[in-house]
Amino acid sequence: MKIIADLHTHTNVSHHAHSSLEEMVRGAARAGLRAIAITNHGPAMEDGAHQWHFANLNIVPRKIDGVAILRGVELNILPPDGGIDPIELRYLKPLDYVIASFHAPAFAPATPEVHTLVLENILRNPYVTTLGHLGSEDFAFEQERIISQCKKFGKIIEINNNSLAIRRGSRQNCTNIARLCKKYQVPVVVTSDAHIAHMVGKVDAALQMLDEIDFPESLILNADWDRLASYFQKIRGIDINRFQEGEV
Repeated sequence: MKIIADLHTHTNVSHHAHSSLEEMVRGAARAGLRAIAITNHGPAMEDGAHQWHFANLNIVPRKIDGVAILRGVELNILPPDGGIDPIELRYLKPLDYVIASFHAPAFAPATPEVHTLVLENILRNPYVTTLGHLGSEDFAFEQERIISQCKKFGKIIEINNNSLAIRRGSRQNCTNIARLCKKYQVPVVVTSDAHIAHMVGKVDAALQMLDEIDFPESLILNADWDRLASYFQKIRGIDINRFQEGEV
């Protein structure tokens, strides 16, 4: 099994990342990917992008060097009850893909009960498409309570390869979350969370974990082009098959 699109990547607009947008696209092309989502951190992160970055994504060509470009953001989940970055709706609504994630600089870890209630509010946010890197032990939550509601609210779950290496407790938690996605038929995306071009598309650890639990390939949105195209047609009304080289 392999992925055909990496839907969680950061350019050096997020200052702790190290590659430009065009370098990330070239990294995707080298990895044999057909699409990449650019998902820089929202402004509540100390080095996150200003909201104007997201407003100006509409100048980025829809395809560069054969790689389709999806315009996105990784929103910070904010205390106390699951707010999101202060990005004006006129800039947020046009984005193709919206991840919401806990980050300790923006949300000091609390209790599993608090995290669960916050995630329930994120589920109800109509602009969020994806719950990002949920495996961290620092942000433990009632996993079945949240995953069992994802289909109802049209949310998908990210299996974040980077988390397996850097976030404490993530491998076991991600395995449990993936099993729940399998149980409740919740679609997932497998992502690199790349912060430098040579990491784009590197998701071997996540794919191995999913293989170990016999996770159905049919639930991995970014393992099949037609499946991914159908998803974006449904949620955003965009046809990624019609993206043209160099056109915005």
